[in-house]
Amino acid sequence: MAVVTSLLQSRAWHSLLRHTVVPPQSIIVRHHLGAIRAFEAMRLISTVPPRTFSKTFMLPQKEHHLPVAVPEQDLPEQPLIYNRPQRRKPKPWYTSPILYVLAFLQCFAMYLGFWQLRRLKWKVSLIDELEDKLRRDPLPLPRNINMDVLSEFEYRLFQVHGHFDMSRVLFVGPRTREDERGYNVIMPFKRSSGGPDILVNRGFVTNDQIVGTGMNKRLRHPPKDDGKDRAIVVLLPRVYPPSRLALPNEPHNNLWLQIHPSQMAHWLNEQAGIEDAIPSTMSDAPAESTAYRWLRRIAATASSAPAPSTPEEAFQASQTEPVLPVYMEEIFGGTFADANTLIRQGTPVGRPPRIELRNQHAEYAATWFSLSAITTFMFIYMLRRGRRTS
Repeated sequence: MAVVTSLLQSRAWHSLLRHTVVPPQSIIVRHHLGAIRAFEAMRLISTVPPRTFSKTFMLPQKEHHLPVAVPEQDLPEQPLIYNRPQRRKPKPWYTSPILYVLAFLQCFAMYLGFWQLRRLKWKVSLIDELEDKLRRDPLPLPRNINMDVLSEFEYRLFQVHGHFDMSRVLFVGPRTREDERGYNVIMPFKRSSGGPDILVNRGFVTNDQIVGTGMNKRLRHPPKDDGKDRAIVVLLPRVYPPSRLALPNEPHNNLWLQIHPSQMAHWLNEQAGIEDAIPSTMSDAPAESTAYRWLRRIAATASSAPAPSTPEEAFQASQTEPVLPVYMEEIFGGTFADANTLIRQGTPVGRPPRIELRNQHAEYAATWFSLSAITTFMFIYMLRRGRRTS
């Protein structure tokens, strides 16, 4: 038996049996042949050195994500170990800039919403105060006006007696009224009580009721003026300073884009050749030498001088009183139909006796609060999603 076993373990016998066809009747020999082949396979496997795989190297796989084995001879410098493909480690959820942007937007929108509520409260109280002033009886305008306390009487009604200077008309615009384009007409008002003239806005006229260009611009159908004094009711509005981005006025073309009482009064006084009742501090007003102003005034007051035939000559005509930088608006007490009739006739229509202040702070507050709610919902959604995926 020992001889048979040693024979079976010899290499020559293995090679012989590998190529030998065994008849099916040789059951014992066939059994020994299968055992020998199994023994040989185990011996060959045990002699193959174990392969290791890299932890740091992996072939790119686009079709699948299974681990790839790399033979040792491909990377001779580093030991190869088996490794799985690792996913990129996600960033922490609190490092996303979208979260901080949403947090800032919701806080900022909520702040603007509460700010609009404060503005709404202020605007409502202001409208109530102004409407209370309008319900009071008109005050008589004194002969000597104290400019230092004039702002305390804003939105108060005044009653003045006198007549308009129809020869000197300032056009402020363009403006719109009921989808019609036109200009507001401002004229000096000569008071019967004496004292400097004041600027009164007589109201709106359409473009087709204005003829001429530049300094010769005038009304097509001037209001009837018999020279007699009459009483009118005017309102002292609040005049806001012109914006720095606004286009400048063009006095030499009789085009006033912004209402600027100081500039208007200074320009009218300079054209008439008289000094301002209140020293003007305007740096952008047109300059004119004193000698030329006095010569033009003497020529205009000469007895042989003809009456002004054009608006430009009327502006340069001599005047007895200067114009104060006091701007008021004439009150129109008629109905809406009466106003349309006067506008079609070319007669300026004054403002209605009510407060016309925009009050949309409630809509603005609702808009900002809605934006804050939307950004808050988005912030909570992104926050929960980030925590769930981290």
